[in-house]
Amino acid sequence: MSRADPATGQLSTYTFPKELRVDELLLRAPGEADVDTIAPAFRDPDVGGEAGLPPWDTATLRRVMVEQLPRMIESGLLFPYVIVDTRTGEILGSLTLHHLDPMRDVVELGYWLLATARGRGVATRAVEAAVEHAFANGIYRVEAHVRVGNVASERVLERAGFEREGVKRNLLRRDDERHDATLFARLADS
Repeated sequence: MSRADPATGQLSTYTFPKELRVDELLLRAPGEADVDTIAPAFRDPDVGGEAGLPPWDTATLRRVMVEQLPRMIESGLLFPYVIVDTRTGEILGSLTLHHLDPMRDVVELGYWLLATARGRGVATRAVEAAVEHAFANGIYRVEAHVRVGNVASERVLERAGFEREGVKRNLLRRDDERHDATLFARLADS
């Protein structure tokens, strides 16, 4: 995989990995069998509301996963992962790589954890694994947006080496309202 080269018109050849592993964690594509476990997060304001997930019920999530998700992945729009504890098979949360900019070698990530997985370093390790893969495969900059006031998510990014760069006004949607987001980024050479 290579970085973009504006002089020759070459775009980044980065592709989202099919899975990532770190310690006992496996990040893999969600399957239809995972829907019942992850669907409640989409309606939980402390999870889905913070992560910008649409408030889908189980049936809607299942339909989107079957009918739309394969096209979104194939087109390179995004790649969602469930974070699984390989020792128990338990789903702990999710991480998504999205908004790949192949001209600038930039990708964005987002994440959320179920309540039972918090406080164990799961999100930090999953973020670090995604970032290291991106950097090893031609990405120069990884970004994340966090709702202003979401201190727990900010701490995850700071522990993973991200730096706070500023605030984007009214970027995120939550409960049909717009919210400011802090932009965090990590660079390959810092």
